[in-house]
Amino acid sequence: MASTTALDGTTVRGRLLEAMLVCLDERGYRATTIADIVRAARTSKRSFYEQFTDKQECYLELLGSVNHELLAAIEAAVDQGAPWREQVRQAVHAYIAVCESHPSITRSWIRELPALGDVARAVQLASLESFTELMARLTSTEQFRAARIEPIARETAVIIWGGIRELAASTLEDGRPLRTLEESAVAACLALTAAGRST
Repeated sequence: MASTTALDGTTVRGRLLEAMLVCLDERGYRATTIADIVRAARTSKRSFYEQFTDKQECYLELLGSVNHELLAAIEAAVDQGAPWREQVRQAVHAYIAVCESHPSITRSWIRELPALGDVARAVQLASLESFTELMARLTSTEQFRAARIEPIARETAVIIWGGIRELAASTLEDGRPLRTLEESAVAACLALTAAGRST
């Protein structure tokens, strides 16, 4: 997982990450230059190179920071004492809320990151492993055991992760609010989670 430097603008590194986010909003990763980033951050190229080797490193750290924020938000949103179906709904709602706050990241993760080749694959795998670990942890609680639902399998977690990311990206590209996909995403996640019910 990349560093989780906060996007709070209190450090040069944080300002540069915020600036990369602004540039993704305005022109996307491919069209963004280091000159664009330092202009948005109101700093210099020298300051940029003191923090990052190149544009790609800055971009990947931004993705890592937002992904960490996403997973932390999901975990914080889930009330482990609630009925298991409500826990699934809480997790999906938290996912959508974070994606809505960073729509350019959601699109870029699906559309631009894969073009970076092997380094992109490493980032995607690290993100996926963190998500599958979180899903296994969240479904290994008393409410799920009481419903005879096994901890979610890695393969199922991969389907959920990839499916919701793609659905979110296509929804944004269609110009629709992400909240419009929430009920469909909840229904799919409930069905996939319940598929792990033991007899």
